[in-house]
Amino acid sequence: MMIDDPWVWRPLREMPAGAEGWAIPGQAEQEAAWARCRESLKGDPAKERFMQGWLRERVRAFAIETGQIEGLYTLRRGVTEQLVAEGFAGVVEAHTFESVEDETIRGLLQDQEAAYDMMFEDVASGRPLSQSMVKSWHQLLTRHQATVTGLDMRGRGIAAPFRTRGQWKIKPNNPRRLDGNVHQYCPPEHVQAEMDRFFALYREVRRRNYPVNVEAAWLHHRFVRTHPFQDGNGRSSRLLMAWAYIKRSLPPPVITAQGKPDYIDALELADAGDLKAFSDHIGFIAAASLNSANQLAARALEGKLNRANGNGGRTIGDSYHPPIEE
Repeated sequence: MMIDDPWVWRPLREMPAGAEGWAIPGQAEQEAAWARCRESLKGDPAKERFMQGWLRERVRAFAIETGQIEGLYTLRRGVTEQLVAEGFAGVVEAHTFESVEDETIRGLLQDQEAAYDMMFEDVASGRPLSQSMVKSWHQLLTRHQATVTGLDMRGRGIAAPFRTRGQWKIKPNNPRRLDGNVHQYCPPEHVQAEMDRFFALYREVRRRNYPVNVEAAWLHHRFVRTHPFQDGNGRSSRLLMAWAYIKRSLPPPVITAQGKPDYIDALELADAGDLKAFSDHIGFIAAASLNSANQLAARALEGKLNRANGNGGRTIGDSYHPPIEE
């Protein structure tokens, strides 16, 4: 059902009818292949570590890109691949166009990685998704974020101190779009009731066992459409998206800054009532990642523990070899 005015806030909606049929073509076969690879890799520690190294790089990519999408920093060309391959310890001010201070950029990246790891540990613990869990992720995600963008009495943009980490918002956070429309999110006085409804509805989503891309799209869109935190809602919603994949032992999609325009378009279609468009967008990104994982795992099982890194370096077994400078 399409919505006439998608920018007006409305209470949370259930999963649309027919969503059980929104799986990505070939998804079940790819998931089964990945499960077989993972089981086979358990018999060889060296091969398993080789794959774990690649998966850790996907975590770093997720951490890097989720902050870029929000405009917390803009990495210079080639830096993303370097940080994915080598980690965040060597990050320097020159890595961003905004010249973000070393301590700040490193802190943001490490917090986003740590929040992902916390989410992963929550999955491993077997605990059901809860409000306290999401608030803990948010508190860690925003630990090094000192300010939040707001408006003064005259409608001018200001940077206000960020004092509500891990807490539902107490002030409206309705942004004005480039076309002049105000995107209304849930009013602060309704947030607690809406989040109670969000987690109650999610229990039914889990019970119905929808395709993973459908569950991920519902979690992401319904959360970010509510915007329960003062800031950090996009980052939190992408962790919820990842949650759906990690629950099924699948690599989650990495939404990149380069792909942001298409990502925003798909989210806006979901705002207008077309959740399938957003589910498809997430699903095809995740399918490409899973295909890469299956191909690499198949090579590892053949004993080929050698792969290229995005920055021009190579990983051979457990060892990373940086690119050779000309």
